[in-house]
Amino acid sequence: MRSLIVLVSLVVCFGLDSSGAEFSLGAYGGADMLTGGSVLDFKIGATYGASIKYHLDRSWRLTLDASRVTLSNTTGGDSTSAIGSLKSNAAVDFTAWRVAGSLQRLLLSPQSRFNIALGAGGGMTLWKIIDPAGDTTFQTVDEHQGKLAFKASELFVGASAGFLFALSSRAFIESRLRADYFTGAGANFASEIDAARDRWLIGGTLSINLRFGRSQHADDWRLPQANQENQRTSDIRRAQRAVGDADGDGVRDEDDTCLATPRGVIVDNHGCPVDNDRDGVPDGLDDCPGTSSEARGRVDIHGCPVDSDFDGVPDFRDQCPGNLIGAVIDSTGCPVDSDKDGVPDGLDDCPNTLFGVKVDRYGCVDLAIFAKPMILHIDYMSGSFEVDAKAKSELQKLAALLSVVPDIRLEISAYTDDIGTDAANLRLSEKRANRVRDYLVAYGVPDERMKPFGRGETNPLASNSTAEGRARNRRIEIQFFK
Repeated sequence: MRSLIVLVSLVVCFGLDSSGAEFSLGAYGGADMLTGGSVLDFKIGATYGASIKYHLDRSWRLTLDASRVTLSNTTGGDSTSAIGSLKSNAAVDFTAWRVAGSLQRLLLSPQSRFNIALGAGGGMTLWKIIDPAGDTTFQTVDEHQGKLAFKASELFVGASAGFLFALSSRAFIESRLRADYFTGAGANFASEIDAARDRWLIGGTLSINLRFGRSQHADDWRLPQANQENQRTSDIRRAQRAVGDADGDGVRDEDDTCLATPRGVIVDNHGCPVDNDRDGVPDGLDDCPGTSSEARGRVDIHGCPVDSDFDGVPDFRDQCPGNLIGAVIDSTGCPVDSDKDGVPDGLDDCPNTLFGVKVDRYGCVDLAIFAKPMILHIDYMSGSFEVDAKAKSELQKLAALLSVVPDIRLEISAYTDDIGTDAANLRLSEKRANRVRDYLVAYGVPDERMKPFGRGETNPLASNSTAEGRARNRRIEIQFFK
């Protein structure tokens, strides 16, 4: 087998070389794994082989390769399953010769030092399952339940991906991943054997390859595109020096005050760069000619005004630098906040929030305010249920907030101190609760969303033995529900 491969390689090499074609020979090593079965569990093993590539054109190439691999079954597992007479922990080896052909396509420019190749093809694997102790082939059963050797010359289909790096015009290395699927063609095992055996041979290799023959293409691996451009530039510079214009600006060296002008710069009669907008970037290299003098010192390397916060207003005109990306801004570069909630338009998920309503970082009503009761300590006159001015302002803000969350309901509980009888304090607390409800209704909250309760002198927050304690106990508590 190996002699045949060497012979074919030599014949092809001399034939291709005499015809002026291009090809490459490679040797590789790597690792293979056999998987896809339900019984045997082969360890990863070393593989080695050789390949020949015929370069069809700049990007397509045909590849023929042959490799050898031996894999050993894991013997440390249980023996609960078997493939024919072989138990899952049996000491067996899988040995194989693999011969494959594939068509490869380079994805990047052939002149690139680094490249990627994808390939697809197929071939034949000559494999057998052997006893490593005696180097004998195990027996199994065929589709007619007759005995036969556990081996096959089986056809496979496969795909590969390679990563190439050119060392020179004649040598490159290739790291390759490939996957072969055994089709069953050439294997005549019983169906239960066929279902339990491994069908995927997956490998990774690293090869060194040498190119031979005479290229029919214009690309030259010895001079990548960047080097060719540098060579052309050097030729132009030498020609310019020969006529006495070293920097190639059109002004002879004897009249040139600025002898090292960069290529592409517009110069004056003395060979010095012209910078009409005086932004520090000479004309010819300035992508934004005519920049305002106000931007001086605030332009990038291309002569364009810098816009640090990417809001469309250059820094020299931006009165609010550092805007968040996505915010709507005005002509001065400052955020627009139509509903005055502190979250700029463009980032405001609720752009029409009522003025004065507390919002979250997305500009929407902060519902955390409803997580705990609202307590109003109203400065009541003795025996009075009238709401003071401060409490009215708080109720007005609450009503505005409730108008944008219509599913919130309220329980209004009024409490008194212990001055007076229990019955009198209960009646007074009912009047105070109803009065708060009346104000909320006047501010636009529907009556059916509220339930007032008079709690009297129950549940004091402080001792009623002091004036301060009694003032704390005279309160309104508003509980929120959905």
